[in-house]
Order: sequence, then structure tokens, then C-alpha cells
Amino acid sequence: MLLVVSNPSLPVNSIKQLIEYAKRNPGKVSYGTSGIGTAHHLSAELIRSLTGIEWVHVPYKGGPPVLTDLMTGRIQVGFSILATATPLVSTGKIKILGVNNDQRYPVIPDIPTVTEQLPGYQAAPGWAAYFGPAGLPRPIVQRLNAEIVKAAKGPDVRGKAQDVGLVMGTSAPEEMTQIIRRDIATTTRMVQAAGIKPE
Repeated sequence: MLLVVSNPSLPVNSIKQLIEYAKRNPGKVSYGTSGIGTAHHLSAELIRSLTGIEWVHVPYKGGPPVLTDLMTGRIQVGFSILATATPLVSTGKIKILGVNNDQRYPVIPDIPTVTEQLPGYQAAPGWAAYFGPAGLPRPIVQRLNAEIVKAAKGPDVRGKAQDVGLVMGTSAPEEMTQIIRRDIATTTRMVQAAGIKPE
């Protein structure tokens, strides 16, 4: 589960307030992501394109450096996964402005989603899947899928996934193929709209 977080000194407590603040202070709010073209970056660019805010992107090589600079005040806003952010939120070192998803997360039900706070926003696609080599015989694919689904529905796996901010879902191989195709198209549109270039 991806969160939008900020340094506690930033005088905002929601995505809506962040947008208002950034509009009053163009070019003075910097945000950190785990890299160019990541879901974090796409999410920030979508916020920018929907609101017209001018904020400064600071790309990092991974998520932990984002939080380090967020805590020290080098950047004001960041994108982080729940598992990494939770200890810092509980000690007051950072604060959550919104859940970057279309639905609230059960572990933090009082935190509104970015979608709730910003009409027209669609969270960048995010999922994990198992892949095998091309041409894998159909019976093997079906057997592997059945075992993975069985394990994913187990209470141990579900509980551990929830602890780190993951929402477990399962699908048949054909469904996952459709999800991948849909998300490639969605991400391509987001990248083109944001003008993101590979570096």
C-alpha cells in the first residue's frame, strides 16, 4: 500500500491542504520518489496534471533514502509503502496525508485516499504476480496457479501481507494477462500525459 507522507513541519494534514499549500507556494514544495517512472513518480505527476501545482521532483534510488531526507526536511513530501512508513508515523517523524489507492486501507481506515480528496485521480497500477517461462505446459500453469491461490488464501500469508500493507488478491492466469495489458495501456497514457522521458 502506497502512502503520500510529509515532514511534520509542513503545515498540511491532507492531500487537499497539500494542493492548496503548493498552489500558494509554486516551486517551493519538493517531493521524493523511489525513481523516475516508478508508481510513486507517476502518482505525483498525475496530481500535478490534475491540479496545476508546480512542485519539484527529487528522484532517489529506492524508498529508504526518500524517508531519510523527508525526516531531515530536505524534501517536504514523499511516497512510501505502509510497512516502511508505519514506525516513522508512530514516532511522529513523518505524517500520512493520504492513501494512494482507490479504497481506504483496513489497517488505517481513518486516512482518506487520494482519490477521495482529488476528483479524477486514479492510483498508478500496482500488483505482484508469479511468472514462468513462455511455453510452459498448460497443466503445469494450472497446477502452479491452484497452489499459489491456496497459499495466498491462507491466514498466515494474508496476515503477513496485511502487516506490510499489501492487499492480497488472486486471479487465474488469463485474468492476470488482461490486468497486465490494461495496466500497460494505463501507465503508457500516464507517462505520455506527464511527459516523462527515460533517463
